[in-house]
Amino acid sequence: MTEQQSRKRSFFRLIGRILLALAAVIGIVLIVSGVAVAATWGHFWDFRIGDPTSESCASCHVMEPYFNSQHDPVMLNSVHASHDVGCVDCHDYGLEHQINDTLAYLRNEYQEPLQRVEYGMDMCFECHVSYEQLARRTTDLGVTDAQAKGHDANPHQPPHYSNLECSTCHRIHRPSTLLCSECHSYQYRYPVVIEATEVSE
Repeated sequence: MTEQQSRKRSFFRLIGRILLALAAVIGIVLIVSGVAVAATWGHFWDFRIGDPTSESCASCHVMEPYFNSQHDPVMLNSVHASHDVGCVDCHDYGLEHQINDTLAYLRNEYQEPLQRVEYGMDMCFECHVSYEQLARRTTDLGVTDAQAKGHDANPHQPPHYSNLECSTCHRIHRPSTLLCSECHSYQYRYPVVIEATEVSE
C-alpha cells in the first residue's frame, strides 16, 4: 500500500468517525427532544390523546382561573362540575388542538388571558334540551306574587323576549348576569349567585 493510499484511507476513516459522532449527537438530541416532548405531553395531557381531563387543562397556568372556577360557587362552572361535566364536554379539544397548545407553550407564544369564546344555544341544548324544558324546570324559583306583580317571573319564559341566547345571562367562568334585573327586582332562588342590579319598582 502506497503512502498516498494510506493517507486516503486514514482520511476516510476520520470522515467516517466524524459522521458517526455527528449521527450519535443527532441521535442523542432527538432522543432528549423526544423525552422532553413526551414529558411535556404527559405533564399537560396525562398521555390522553384527544380526551384530556379537566386536571390536564389545569396543568397550564394560563388555564388555572378557568379550572378554579369549578370550585367557586359564584361561577356556573361549579354547577356543571358538580354534575361531572368537565372541560372537554363543552370545549372541543382534539389531538390537533393539544399539539398546537403544547407547541405554543414550549415556544412561550400562548395568549394570556385567553380569548373569550361564545357558544350558541345549540351547545347548551345538547344537555339542557330546549327552552321549553328549561321553563318547566324553572317555574318555581321562589319569586313571590308581590315581586312578580302579575308578570310571569320564569326567566326561561319571559313575556318580553323569546329564545334569547343563553349567554345573554349565563356565564361559565365569570359571574352570570340577569337580564330581568334590569327592570325587575325578582329574588330568584338560584343555584348560582347572580350579579343583579338593584332595581326599585
